[in-house]
Amino acid sequence: MKDLWRKTFELLTAHLSLWVPCSCAALLSNGLALLEQAEIRRVARWFMTQHSALGGDVPASDLSQAQHHALMVTIPLGLCKQVLEVSFFVVALAMTAKLVGMILEEQTPDLNVALRGIAPGWRRILLFSLKYMVAFGAMATIMILPISSGQISYRLLEIAASKAFVYSVTLVLTGGVAWLLIPAAIRLLQAPDVAPVPVECRRLGTIFIVLTSAAALALENIVGWAEATVMLDNQWELTVVSALNSIVVNAPEVLLFVALALMARQGVSEMETLSSAEAEGLPSE
Repeated sequence: MKDLWRKTFELLTAHLSLWVPCSCAALLSNGLALLEQAEIRRVARWFMTQHSALGGDVPASDLSQAQHHALMVTIPLGLCKQVLEVSFFVVALAMTAKLVGMILEEQTPDLNVALRGIAPGWRRILLFSLKYMVAFGAMATIMILPISSGQISYRLLEIAASKAFVYSVTLVLTGGVAWLLIPAAIRLLQAPDVAPVPVECRRLGTIFIVLTSAAALALENIVGWAEATVMLDNQWELTVVSALNSIVVNAPEVLLFVALALMARQGVSEMETLSSAEAEGLPSE
């Protein structure tokens, strides 16, 4: 594991291009969030007001029905936003793996070449994105169900709502989901018909995901605290600060993407060594 950490840091410090895919995904995700907020406000105004025959807009006569209609529109919007956001980061993962491959093969890392290289596998990227959403949707359900019961006491509800409890449960469930998704992630970065991912690879990948998730949660808290101490009145400044903060919060993902790329690359090298040894009739190492 130490060797993997060392190699990951070496690549990230020597090749700044490895930071680009995840940073772009973070910016696109931040832009989607801003668009979603603006669209939700527009939809809410649309249903909460009605055009008057005398001119101008007046509040809707049935606010509860208007709220219901607005909710029916905003829920699909939110789902579309989630699918796009997850897809952005999966594309960033695949691009990072391509860049890592170029570097290890002593080629100049090229973002355009990496993007063209992953384009034929867009179906696999979309499928993995959907698997990711289903897995974490199940995780969210597991977290919500115990506290949604009407039998839970106020004290237990208070504990369940605390950051320490939420973060602890989140990391535990993230580890469980990671254990399930690591094989699919490695196959995405290698090929769909590779040999089964070994248990050691799943264990190492799970540890990396839990550690980077913990780092992301810590950064999110630090960024939130910093935002609360700074007063910005200009909308342009707020947008820029929000975009920069999204890059900072998602910085641990870059570490994870490079580590997964190295793990997948190591698997490819081991299979090539095994194939060569079998072809020559020699015992593999």
